[in-house]
Amino acid sequence: MAAWEQLDAYVGDSIDRRRQYLGDDLTSQLIRAEDDGERFTRDELVNLVAVLLNAGTDTTRNQLAAAVQILADHPGQWSLLVEHPELAPRAVEELIRYFPIAFSSVRVAVDDVEFDDVRIPAGTCVIASTAAANRDPAVYDEPDRLDITRQGPAPMLTFGGAGHYCLGAHLARVELAEALIIVTRLMPHARRSGPVTWKPIAGISGPTALPVEFDARHMRRVAKPGAVPRTATDRGPRFGNSARAHGRAERPA
Repeated sequence: MAAWEQLDAYVGDSIDRRRQYLGDDLTSQLIRAEDDGERFTRDELVNLVAVLLNAGTDTTRNQLAAAVQILADHPGQWSLLVEHPELAPRAVEELIRYFPIAFSSVRVAVDDVEFDDVRIPAGTCVIASTAAANRDPAVYDEPDRLDITRQGPAPMLTFGGAGHYCLGAHLARVELAEALIIVTRLMPHARRSGPVTWKPIAGISGPTALPVEFDARHMRRVAKPGAVPRTATDRGPRFGNSARAHGRAERPA
């Protein structure tokens, strides 16, 4: 509770400052937003911006950790991405479909509806399993198989849909694709070195720790723009004895 209160205070101060100097950013647009002459109250703005902040960080980092775990468990797919980084956008779509970190979505029925002989009255809260929908055999060929080369897959429901479609979906896709290119390029022979523990499957899930093992001698260095290549006599410190053959990294979620 203390953390939420601190976040609310931070967001509230940010909104108050933004009111004085409105720009073309999202917070300014929310402040300007009007519906039938009514605008968001300060409390409503604080809640909206706080949700956006949380959704823009917690989801992507957990989905990246989950993606690395799944790829490490499918070495053929990892190697394919190493050799063909242009597959990264397709890999992101497939990984989010195959193992999303948001397993369900909550909706409220606006009308009486009957589905599969079950009557759902208007106003009923419904928890839809988007993870199950993403593996529907009527929609996807071999839905339980991970294939980052999957051609023309049906849209997955991880990002929601229609008026509830995720605002940050495109940004998340770009971030995940870039991150996977870098991770697989730096560690072309990575594999899991121990069990992975996950947060409870409620809301946003994901690995709490992901131990990864890789061959240090096969690490591919990524040169910075304008960097001068090192010579054989200028390579800096080597890995310690315990990591002479292997490097180990434990990445927190």
